[in-house]
Amino acid sequence: MHSTSQQASPTTASEKLLLLQKQHTLLLDDQLAGRHLQQKIRPTTPWEAQGIRFAHCVIPALYLTGDSLDYFVLPDGRLLLYLADVSGHGTASALISMLLKNTVREFIFGAHAASSTEPVNPAQVLAYLNQRLLTYDSDRHVTLICAIIDTAQDLLLWSVAGHLPSPILYSDGQAIFLRGKGQPIGLFDTAKYTNEQRALPSAFSLCLFSDGILDVLPEKYLITREAALPKLISAAQGDYTQIVERLGLANCSNMPDDIAMLVLSRNLA
Repeated sequence: MHSTSQQASPTTASEKLLLLQKQHTLLLDDQLAGRHLQQKIRPTTPWEAQGIRFAHCVIPALYLTGDSLDYFVLPDGRLLLYLADVSGHGTASALISMLLKNTVREFIFGAHAASSTEPVNPAQVLAYLNQRLLTYDSDRHVTLICAIIDTAQDLLLWSVAGHLPSPILYSDGQAIFLRGKGQPIGLFDTAKYTNEQRALPSAFSLCLFSDGILDVLPEKYLITREAALPKLISAAQGDYTQIVERLGLANCSNMPDDIAMLVLSRNLA
């Protein structure tokens, strides 16, 4: 006499395939819902404040992205912006990228406001993010550019956390890298961040990219791809729409890495 387990017929190949298809559909639905949420929490584009126009695009390699950005008005009236790139891909990187927005605003409107009467600066934002990410005990780190614009003084402050490419400032027909040094966020509790400063011309654009942008450039080597960016921005006269067109971002798909671009501009012809 055979046991019950021996009498039960094995799962057929078609049943296994059906189960896999259902699991794939559920996973895809979950990824699409996550992508929709990421899109919803990004700032409005285009957006204008104090005569400066902000425009951005984010192109995930798959559905979710580890690239993130934000911009808003600080309590003292200055404008803060950042662009971040979380290491790795997939859900874990996407979750960290979404945490950044809340953490930055938590610091600006909470911790810093409660502990200091001095104006916040970009290096302080990066230092706070570094300490917070370390508490998450994640295996991810973040490269990031944070900047603050004071339109009353036409002054740009920025700080860099291991991010490439560097931000690019365009004015009077020329585009230059704005360099900065600093370790990525989430690796070392001793990391230090410094503020860089530059006067802003009356007419300019400032472009920030995640490193995925280098994958769309035709040059053979990484160093020559990065060097090509200022030339491309100069040819586009710093204009967001022209930059998107020249980089072919409107038709990007199946890229090996996420791509994020943020362009802010004032008084461009």
